This record gives sequence, C-alpha cells and structure tokens, in this order.
Amino acid sequence: MTSSSPSAKTPAHADRPLYATLARRLVIAIGLMILILIPSVIMILITGEFAATWASAAAIAGLAAVAAGGVEVAILTSVVMALITPIAIIAGQSPVTGAALMALMCLTVGRMSRFGLHRATLLVPVFMAWMIINPPFWGPKELVVRTDSTYLAWMGVFFLVGAIIPVIVLPFILKKVKLAAPQPHPRQEALPYTITITVLATGATFWILQDPSKWYAGAWLISTILVLSQIGNVGTVRLTIARVVGTTVGSLLVIALVAQVQSMLLIYVIGLVLGVIAIAAKFSPHTWIYFVFITPTVVCLNASSNQHLGDLGKQRAADTLVGAALVLLASAITIGYSHWANNHGAGPTVDEPKIAGESVEPAPA
Repeated sequence: MTSSSPSAKTPAHADRPLYATLARRLVIAIGLMILILIPSVIMILITGEFAATWASAAAIAGLAAVAAGGVEVAILTSVVMALITPIAIIAGQSPVTGAALMALMCLTVGRMSRFGLHRATLLVPVFMAWMIINPPFWGPKELVVRTDSTYLAWMGVFFLVGAIIPVIVLPFILKKVKLAAPQPHPRQEALPYTITITVLATGATFWILQDPSKWYAGAWLISTILVLSQIGNVGTVRLTIARVVGTTVGSLLVIALVAQVQSMLLIYVIGLVLGVIAIAAKFSPHTWIYFVFITPTVVCLNASSNQHLGDLGKQRAADTLVGAALVLLASAITIGYSHWANNHGAGPTVDEPKIAGESVEPAPA
C-alpha cells in the first residue's frame, strides 16, 4: 500500500508564505549584487578609472560559469576571457578582424554545447562584443587608444579579477546546494545552434564596425542575438517573445527615467536598486519581468551622461527588435532543418562528447 501523505510528494518549501519566498529571493539578490560590485570597487580604488566598472561585468560571467559548468570550467573561462580582452580591443580596429574574432568565439560556444557547457561560456562573446565595438575610455582625457599597452593590460586585469573573485567565493556559498549537471546536446541540435549564432553575430559585428559611430552601443545587438538564440526546438518562440516584451518595456522605463532624473549619481543608485530587483526576478517563473528590470540596470550602470542614457534606451529597444527578428527567422530555418533531419534519420555520431571520461550518450544495445 502506498502512502498518500502530502509530505511524501510535496517539497519542503511548497507551503512557505509568499512574503517569505520574496524575502529569501531579495536577500539572495542583495548578496549577489554585493559580490558583483566588489571587483569594481577594488579596481576603481586601485586605478581610479571608470573602465574598472567592467570588472563587475566579468563577475557576472564568473557567476554564470560556476553555476552552469562548475569551478574548473569557471576558472578556465575566467582566464580565457582575460586573455582575449586585449585581443578583442585591438581586433575592433577593423571590421574583418572584429568579425573574425567573433566567429571564433561563437564557434567555440557552439562546440561547448555538445557538452552542455555553452551557458558557462556564452557571456564571453557577449561582453567581448563591447570590447570589439565600444571599449571603455581611459585616462583623464577619456580617450580610447586601442594599441595602448597599459590600457590593454589593465583591461585584461579587470576581467580576470572580476571573474575570479566570484569563482573563488561562490563555491563556499553554494556548498550545500546541488547544482544541475550540464545537459549535453546531440549534434543535430548543436550544429544548427552553432551556425545560427556564428552567422548572425559575425555578420552583425562586421556590419556595425563599418560605421561604429552610428552604432556606438551596437554590442547590444550582438548580445540580443546570443542571448535569444536557443539550442533545440523547445521554447524558442515563447522565450524570445518574453524577452522582447520585457526588454522593450525596460527600454521605455529607461527613457522615462531620463525625463525625471538629472543626477548621474542618482542614476547609478537607481541602476543598483533595479539590479537587485532583476536578480530577485530571475528566480521567478516569469522571464519577462527579469528583462524589464535588467535592461534599465545595464543601461543606467553603463551611461556616462543623461543624453547617453536616453540614446542607450532608444537603441536598446531597436536592437532588441532587430535581434529578435533575426533569431526568429533563424529559428524557423533551424527547426525546419531539424524536422527534416528527424524524418530522414540522423547519421551515427562519430565524436561522442565525454564529461569526466564518461560518454554522455547511451551505448548501443
């Protein structure tokens, strides 16, 4: 006889009051925001440079790498990101070199999807798109000299320090938390995904670098393409629509802030507050809410003036719509290809991905 007791099937937190759940999410969000800000504070105190704020972007990449791939993958991701930063800044001098570097990064991310590690490495090309297209200024004259060795070295240090701090700290915080194991993807899913992100991101990078003055925040178009592109057929349209709606509403919120706030210090404070709300919303089942708040967070924390803030908000909305249209078109093509491949039968897998020496695909009977 099987017990019908609710406790046998109901999770321990199922009866937790809503306010307790929200409070727990808020505490986690504040803790993560502090962890993200620590690298920037340290590097700003050392250098006094505005560019040091990018250490916090690297911290986000470090957090994502630990959560999606584990500590070893996160350490490797941190080192690679730091080493590729000066290369990305120099590559942005030419549309050809910038696009070529983006293609190499996308091909790497696509290959990692075979092992389920693409989410651990995805933020590398996302943030390097900024270094290629619109690297931060440096020095009292606020210039960008892409061949300045001091500038290039410090940018690499910012990304290394920013990424490695959460990689060191997070495992202690998550000691009792069992993270989900990476989910490898078969070749018939990984190949279309790789082609999609490589073609779209590389083409967009080349196009933007043709005239970066018109696309000073064009890296957001690359980010939109990479973030919206999903591997496999499940949920692509639904997730894309949720992210487009959320990002568009968030962009309108940014434009509204411009009309009401004049102090840049207050804008940064608002960005931090919205960031906490965005992180808390990340744990909810409503994806679009997260994007409503993460968009003004990124815009506020990257703005250098009120006018810049408004321009970023408008361009972010345009980038989202263009990127979403490209991703939906590519998704329709890849889904069609996947159905065709399934109907005609897929060939045998020659290079089965392995994790920790074990095959992740079932052996033949």
